[in-house]
Amino acid sequence: MTTTYFIDGSTPIVATWLNDVNNYVYGKTPVSRNRGSVTATAGQTIFTVPFTFVKGALDLGVYINGVFQVLSTSYTENANNTITFSEAVPVTAVVEFVGQ
Repeated sequence: MTTTYFIDGSTPIVATWLNDVNNYVYGKTPVSRNRGSVTATAGQTIFTVPFTFVKGALDLGVYINGVFQVLSTSYTENANNTITFSEAVPVTAVVEFVGQ
């Protein structure tokens, strides 16, 4: 187990959970996530996610031009790796998908 230090650089903290958090936040342990994006066309509400996700597992993040969208409010998850927005996405907006 590695040791994490307080900001003063000399006080050690020996705690597995804190090391895990530190590694995640500071990227010492690579976190592999599926990512993809699609540019919206006129009147488009249905989008195919470019990777597999599990419907209802809350493991999919959806963004329109960088703004996080809320499941069940902004969009719904469908079978066959598609989502449907409640309103048409603006033309040329970039819809980004981030999965676990």
